[in-house]
Amino acid sequence: MFARITFEQQQVLKTQIEDLRKTLADEIDFEVCVIKENGKIGTLYTWNETLDPKEAEIVDEKGKHKELVFISEYVQLSSGKEYICDMDLFFSKHPDIKVKLRGLPKTAEINYQGVIQQILATQEKFESALSKFDKQIQFNERVDVHVGGFALMNINQVGYLEDGCTERLQEILNEGWHILAVNVQPDARRPDYILGRYNPNETNGKVDVIHFK
Repeated sequence: MFARITFEQQQVLKTQIEDLRKTLADEIDFEVCVIKENGKIGTLYTWNETLDPKEAEIVDEKGKHKELVFISEYVQLSSGKEYICDMDLFFSKHPDIKVKLRGLPKTAEINYQGVIQQILATQEKFESALSKFDKQIQFNERVDVHVGGFALMNINQVGYLEDGCTERLQEILNEGWHILAVNVQPDARRPDYILGRYNPNETNGKVDVIHFK
């Protein structure tokens, strides 16, 4: 089951980034974490922290100097990027990663069965709607073509375009014609088209067949 996710801001090991990249088939947005003087791990504050020991020795006019910090083995996942993933695969490989599903405010952690059930229910509704739609479409099983509906009964003029290029076809469609059939010819570079439209000027029962050039 596929879904759109974003990461919650959280610290993970650097080694997990490559695994996440392989699972999501995408580059992962993250910030490098540092070890601060108090032993805590967080992101680098460039205005009062530095990784350069020499810069940390410089005292400003207020008698202060930047705090010397060290690169940590942890990074912080960014929450701004959206990823598309297979939920079953993702949570089986990364059960400790906290994410948010698009449209759902709750964090999906190890126990995500409720989220899966909601998505399955939505999928079932779509499949049911598609099934009803398919049943309403008439189909000629003998010749494997669809039988047109009442819209075709309103057409009183037809035409055909042989080996038609896309630009010419678009010009014809702009004139109010509709595609009735597409015939792919094995010895031609482009298909032939059968087109039709309602012509209000055709009132005497005469139907003209137009050969488009």
